[in-house]
Amino acid sequence: MFEKEERMLNDMNRDAKIYTALVSDEALDAAVRSGMRRGRRMQRSRKRMAAFSAVIATMAAAMLFVVWGGDGGLVEPKEQMAAQGPYPPLAGFDLGEDITLNTANQHGMIQPVNQSVTRGDYTVTLNGILVGSQQMEVFYTIQNDAEYHADLKRVVMKRKGTSESLPYSIGSSGGTRIKPGQTFRSRSDIHMGENQSVPEEMTLSFSIAPYSTNTVHQSSVEGEQVLDIDVSVDMETVQKFTRTIPLNKMLQIENQRFYLKEAVLSPAGIVLKANIPSSNTMKVSGLWDVYLETVVNGEQIRLNSDSAFLPGAGGGDMTYFFDSNILDNPESITLKASGFQAVDPSEMKLVIDTDKKEILRAPDGDLRFGAYTGHTLTLEYEERADRHMGSVSIEPEFVDGEGNKHTINEDAGGLSSSSRSSSDTGISLITQYIHLKPGDYPQPLTFTLSSYPGVMEQAFEVSIR
Repeated sequence: MFEKEERMLNDMNRDAKIYTALVSDEALDAAVRSGMRRGRRMQRSRKRMAAFSAVIATMAAAMLFVVWGGDGGLVEPKEQMAAQGPYPPLAGFDLGEDITLNTANQHGMIQPVNQSVTRGDYTVTLNGILVGSQQMEVFYTIQNDAEYHADLKRVVMKRKGTSESLPYSIGSSGGTRIKPGQTFRSRSDIHMGENQSVPEEMTLSFSIAPYSTNTVHQSSVEGEQVLDIDVSVDMETVQKFTRTIPLNKMLQIENQRFYLKEAVLSPAGIVLKANIPSSNTMKVSGLWDVYLETVVNGEQIRLNSDSAFLPGAGGGDMTYFFDSNILDNPESITLKASGFQAVDPSEMKLVIDTDKKEILRAPDGDLRFGAYTGHTLTLEYEERADRHMGSVSIEPEFVDGEGNKHTINEDAGGLSSSSRSSSDTGISLITQYIHLKPGDYPQPLTFTLSSYPGVMEQAFEVSIR
């Protein structure tokens, strides 16, 4: 992060050569589903899924914006995206106003599965799947025949016929309260790790346990039942409806840079791959107020990004996941944003004394100490519609008061969050959960923030198609 200007120039020359050659490559509850999703479980140490939800301070400055195009510029698809898939519409699920799911369902792109498995008092039916290049939406039904409430603890994607978990993040976790005798319908969105594709063969494992307020935020508990369903993806159809568009563009505000590598268009979502150079002097963690604008029959339609794989502490590759309506054959697709999410890297430390129950150091006063109970640390902050939106993300490794390094307790839920909104004030209270391993920790505890709200403002747009 702290590179000298000479290295920045060398990096720019090196990166320009690289990117001109590039071609291909937490609880999902009702509140989070309404616009912000957080992948809670990610099989990677360097990157995590982060929802775009936080409050941030404005950085006012005169800024220079540059868009640089690599050799060859934009590459248009050789043919228009086909408008109709081979499947009948999926029935029985409320898709709300989700533009991706409604468009895919109307155009016959949700593959029916309709496989069931029963274990004990629980029956899981996998109704259908919507698959893209790096993401998959899973539609399922759970029948609870027990005499007590049940909780879907997790959905796990494994290599077919093995216990090997694939590299993915999933928008699903504990807290789903299923009444006795209830037939519960839901869906989970799965995002594959960087440079990973959805496999053609896989096993989806549904873990269900008795509901308990004591274990609601734990990903695994005693007495749970695991129900496995093998899935075969119609990959021929997926590939037919997927296009990769090289971008090879550099965005620049003052001396901070952000590379756009490529966009992958599919009915399940539009993926934007990018890179943040380590030579940036600010901690740039992504684009601010970013979305795609498509034009269909002259009408402008906004496609939001509900999640992303963030870069590591020193920069690197990142991936945005956007909604998709490509089956409507948009006349154009344009990336729009209002600047960079960027903060002073020296401010990316969070020091907490769990004995005194207070935050000793934070980037600003917006983060508040919540509680420390049963080795679960909670932080709170408010999300306001009238302030800049960003993301709060914490690295899984932290240091105690004696300098010893520790990692968060992934078995107990790792890092997760919940949201509680007020329709009267328009303010959402975000609660962040940090699950620590049992033990006594010398105080204070120091965490590293991999992203935090802060903005370099500059409106820009880039043509995707």
